[in-house]
Amino acid sequence: MTPSIEVRLESVLHGLRDVIFPAINPDEALAVEQSGLIIAQLSMLVQQLPYADRYYRLCRDDARSTAAAIVQDAAGGPRSRPVACELEAHLTKEGTGDPHADYLALAGAIAALTIAVAEDAEPAWHARVNAVVLAFSIRQNRRERVWFKDAGFDPDPAALPDLATMCAASVA
Repeated sequence: MTPSIEVRLESVLHGLRDVIFPAINPDEALAVEQSGLIIAQLSMLVQQLPYADRYYRLCRDDARSTAAAIVQDAAGGPRSRPVACELEAHLTKEGTGDPHADYLALAGAIAALTIAVAEDAEPAWHARVNAVVLAFSIRQNRRERVWFKDAGFDPDPAALPDLATMCAASVA
């Protein structure tokens, strides 16, 4: 029987937490601090792993919807029109099969269009692109806050759903 990734990570966590890190000299403050960070990161990875594919699909699908919305009725100059066409071409390509890579590619193309639109787009298209991309950014920021909620750094974690709930939802 081949152990799952989760089981393998739990085994690594056990070895680090129960054997290796207790052997660190307590006077080595940086080593003690880093061991805590390693345990926290690995623990979060174990929790996130079952949701990773769905999380990246949510990000990709929202970026795809955003891209489709901002290339509609593109009205710009020699800088923004070709970039809009490139983003439109992105939308017609088949994905790589890796939702995270596809999300990153779309997000990069959206960012490129946002920059180009600022240079020479007609005011109405510029305003629409800004509004749509801002709304996307707010949704993506919320997803990322949920994804890293267990790190303990969010200013209002009670306002966020848990990872399972977020990943069960469709793109807002």
